Amino acid sequence: AVISPQDPTLLIGSSLVATCTVSPEFHLKAEDLYWTLNGRRLPPTSYTPEESGDNLVCHSRDGGILAGSCLYVGLPPEKPVNITCWSKNMKDLTCKWAPGTEGETFLHTNYTLKYKLRWYGRDNTCQEYHTAGAYSCHIPKDLALFTPYEIWVEASNRLGVAVSDVVMLDILDV
Repeated sequence: AVISPQDPTLLIGSSLVATCTVSPEFHLKAEDLYWTLNGRRLPPTSYTPEESGDNLVCHSRDGGILAGSCLYVGLPPEKPVNITCWSKNMKDLTCKWAPGTEGETFLHTNYTLKYKLRWYGRDNTCQEYHTAGAYSCHIPKDLALFTPYEIWVEASNRLGVAVSDVVMLDILDV
């Protein structure tokens, strides 16, 4: 048997229509099946997902498990805000940011700090995260002096991507 959609990601408050497709050799009809959510039998009416990690399972009438699906429920990321950066020695740069007004998406959200030389640089990605607490990244070396940088943060999860405003700075000014 197969549940469709398999392991869906849903916006909080949205509803889910799931189907359990059973192979003909099982000789089961729709009335021979029922659903459970986290071990609790569901009425045949609709269900609104509540939180990530909910396990939706399709059963045969005798209680046998036919198929299962994990539900991911949350919000798309918000635009990261309040990017601040500092340098200890004009050769490195550490930046911090806030994840947005609420911050909580209830889904795993990745934050990527990106930077480039303003006029001609290619996008670079910071590699040393959480060096100055949550929502921070450290660029240890190879930064140019006397040239402005563009710095921004991208937040992404299963429901989307949000990009901060671009901050422009010169290493000598931070």
